[in-house]
Amino acid sequence: MTRNFLPALVAAFALFLSSCDSGGLPGAGGGQSVEIKPTDMIHGSQNAPVTMIEYASMTCPHCAAFQAQVIPQLKKDYIDTGKVKLVFREYPLDPGARMASALARCLSGEQYFNFIDMLFQTQGEWWVKLFADNKQPTKEDAEASLANAARIAGLSHDKAVSCMNDMKNLELVDANWSEGQTRYNVNSTPTFIINGTTHAGEIPYDDLKKILDPLVSK
Repeated sequence: MTRNFLPALVAAFALFLSSCDSGGLPGAGGGQSVEIKPTDMIHGSQNAPVTMIEYASMTCPHCAAFQAQVIPQLKKDYIDTGKVKLVFREYPLDPGARMASALARCLSGEQYFNFIDMLFQTQGEWWVKLFADNKQPTKEDAEASLANAARIAGLSHDKAVSCMNDMKNLELVDANWSEGQTRYNVNSTPTFIINGTTHAGEIPYDDLKKILDPLVSK
């Protein structure tokens, strides 16, 4: 397992540096019908008039930047006020993101979203540091790093490792990745689908507000 994991993890660091979207103004795609699934992680009221789906990788720096710079204001102005529901869907770019997403799937509700927020905030600690000094980390290194982060959420080392390797969790993550790619043409992170229209790339809050306000006022 470690032998197969290692080249994938090393290659993943190149993806971390290059394959997330480069940021800037988003590109919009045409409208399409988007189904909300029982397995979706939803932040906000189910009855909110605007549905915003985010496809993100836990190791993507632009996803982390969106989480830090936009989500707090989005939550205050739109999610907590019942105007927007945010659906978070995993789109792992590498083995580390896949493990982190499977780990998060052991939590639910606010605990889930708080944990996602924490992982984005500490991305440099549990992910980037694995590659310090040209180190070639193993799967066990990644597990230990994520398990250490999971202690903040009250998960023991053994529980965290179990969650990362839980086939049900991994299948949910893989299904979101596959559906994002094949059904919604997601090929970079973050990608957003807002009331059926795709916006690829990190969206500054002021630009997001221009997208959301006309939808909220309908």
